[in-house]
Amino acid sequence: MTIGWCKEVRRATFATTIVSVWIVTLIAVCAENVTSALTTRQTIPKFLQTPNNVTVHRGELAELMCHIQNLGPKTVVWRKASEENPLTLGTTIFPQAMEISINHADISPIESKWNLLIKNVQPKHAGVYECQISSTGIYTRYVALNVLKSPVVRKPKLTITGTQYVNRYNDIHLVCNATGVNRAPEDVDWFFNGNKIHTTHPHWYGRIEIVKHRPLPGRSYISELIIHLSTMEDQGNYVCRSSDLNVNSMNVHILNDKDTGIKIRAPGEESEKMKTAETGTRNKTSRAVISLTLFITHLLLLFTALT
Repeated sequence: MTIGWCKEVRRATFATTIVSVWIVTLIAVCAENVTSALTTRQTIPKFLQTPNNVTVHRGELAELMCHIQNLGPKTVVWRKASEENPLTLGTTIFPQAMEISINHADISPIESKWNLLIKNVQPKHAGVYECQISSTGIYTRYVALNVLKSPVVRKPKLTITGTQYVNRYNDIHLVCNATGVNRAPEDVDWFFNGNKIHTTHPHWYGRIEIVKHRPLPGRSYISELIIHLSTMEDQGNYVCRSSDLNVNSMNVHILNDKDTGIKIRAPGEESEKMKTAETGTRNKTSRAVISLTLFITHLLLLFTALT
């Protein structure tokens, strides 16, 4: 009887093993098929959502966007729908037109952009453009370009930003950004309470900087006014004026924290009250942890004594 029982156990064990092998094999085959399907799906190029209707003024820069996922080794071709010959093949331009270029960059390991740039756009450039992916099957995305015949209307602009409130003896830092219509202004001047600021003036000498730079290419002229070791006499109205006679101003207030109780703290600086509060919180937490540890130790000792 014992021998028969053992045989039954062996047969059951063998059957269980066979079933387990079949199940494992079936799972492996299904996983391989799923992986193959996912890999195939991932390698199919896909156009990402970007504007497909662009409107610009004559003379502006037109950028037609084409963002692609899973491009792989395939090539991107730009063409105008009304013309047979392509404009670009990868980053190569056909024909060699100065106004056309490609803005290409890898956004992520599987995503890249192939934007078509048209400088100094004219009405002749208007129309429908095709961003194509050359492969066994041709994938195409259409982008419409509309060009307004009237040129863009630009207006001169001047802005001033910086530290409007500053503690005494801290630095005052103001930035003036002057933008011209067709070109950058020739120069920018600073005024304080109606008087032009000169770095050689006794009030400013040795503690003032005026840094000027003109970004290229562009229509902007940037001037930075930096005053070190500010005093109460530096409080007042600061004016920035460009050579195109555009003007803007800002009132700067010097704070004497001994008199007003107001103090501007640098980023990361903490008050003594905050530090004291944090210290108290840490002490309370430490006491609570110690009490909990003693309570658990007492329970363990009591359990040991009972057993």
